[in-house]
Amino acid sequence: MGSETKPEINVTPPEEKGFQLTKEFLELAFDKEVEKFSTNVGTNPGDNYMSIMHGIEVTFKGEKESNHYLIKCYPNNQGRRDFLDQTDVFSKEFFIYQDFLPQLKQLAIERGAENIVDLSVAPVHGGNIVGTPSTKFTMKPWSDENFILMTDIRTIGFTMADRIKGLDLEHAKLVLEEIAKYHALSWAYKNKNGLSLLSDKYPQFADQMYDNDDLMKDFKQLMDQLGSSSVKMVEEKLGESHPAAKHFKDFVSRDYMEHMKLFVKKDGIDEDNLESYLRIKPEADKDYDNEPWLLGTHGDCWVNNMLFLYNDEVPKKPLSITLVDWQVNREACPTIDLAYFLYCSVRTSIRIPHLDELLKAYHDAFVRFCDALQVKPLKGFSMKTLKRRYRRAQHFGLLVSLPLLSIVLKPVGESIDIDTIQSDEMAELFSSVMQGNDKNALLKHEMGLIALDLYETGVI
Repeated sequence: MGSETKPEINVTPPEEKGFQLTKEFLELAFDKEVEKFSTNVGTNPGDNYMSIMHGIEVTFKGEKESNHYLIKCYPNNQGRRDFLDQTDVFSKEFFIYQDFLPQLKQLAIERGAENIVDLSVAPVHGGNIVGTPSTKFTMKPWSDENFILMTDIRTIGFTMADRIKGLDLEHAKLVLEEIAKYHALSWAYKNKNGLSLLSDKYPQFADQMYDNDDLMKDFKQLMDQLGSSSVKMVEEKLGESHPAAKHFKDFVSRDYMEHMKLFVKKDGIDEDNLESYLRIKPEADKDYDNEPWLLGTHGDCWVNNMLFLYNDEVPKKPLSITLVDWQVNREACPTIDLAYFLYCSVRTSIRIPHLDELLKAYHDAFVRFCDALQVKPLKGFSMKTLKRRYRRAQHFGLLVSLPLLSIVLKPVGESIDIDTIQSDEMAELFSSVMQGNDKNALLKHEMGLIALDLYETGVI
């Protein structure tokens, strides 16, 4: 996987004296004697923004076959390092891999459902989070760096889908079923442990990104820029006088951060408040229970954070999917995971005509997994209520798609390696990544169709 002429990689800023990936480190990690190892770049430019990944190929003494791993590290850029510190996303991900997901797998075993609710997870072999209780890595020279060491499942056939093309119906349904597995497991965990909130036991489930006012203030200028450029694209696509363009402009002119916060509140979504933002309000329903739905969500369900395994006999048929990158997991309404995923990974040509089918795939899977785990679904859970709650969650999908679609739909040849940008300001970094939006015909097409659909369905 890599050249043996470069056996070490610096995982700390070059001006600091941090640890290097050495034979000694790998032997400590795996408790085995290393015969040889090599390293390479773990991801392509444009594939990873919050951290850096290095690929490692290791041959242990006495073994003929080499083993492949990834080490996820803090970036060299100080601004991105500060951002990770402020949001605590690295420790959140390590907690999910090392603590929470193993508990969920054990719960499935206890309920006799391990073959039904078989959540796919990349094996993690350890890591270090500065300031947390000691691990075997907390001795010098590794104690001052955050990292997570995991198996590189790409070497056993898992692969990333084409982010620009987006997922077809079959892939999308498979993802929704996997999301439903995690949702059902986290819901069953809450019930088993008598938790009103997961964050009562694990503070890692409380949102620490949108709650950080100083951090969000830094992004306001960026989001204002994105809002303005998105309005321009929609107006060029639909025409300035089109009612959808006018309503889209009104929507994005609101306070972006304050609107996003409504979806990630610790005690759940205020249904009445959020539905007041819909242009066409739901019909009165005396049986509708607006109690918040709260469970563990992935928080970052876009196409680059999922890997697919395919059937060799039917090349384009996906057999399974693994969700990766759990850095922004939070306890929230499941519909915001759905909106995030469907808006950022499924093109409008699939999402709009097949929306009911996609939501039904999630609904049926969630009910099936809850049944296997011997837990009742969320209160009032039905296709009717799921569609109602998803409808207002489309505001979240739209808001998050403003920055993310700029990344997802950027042509491969124009992808920017964020590690090469000389700036410590996060807003400037992402502003650089999103340059060229006005010339991206596919992005303009998608934004126009999104605005038109949301207007026609009365969401904006």
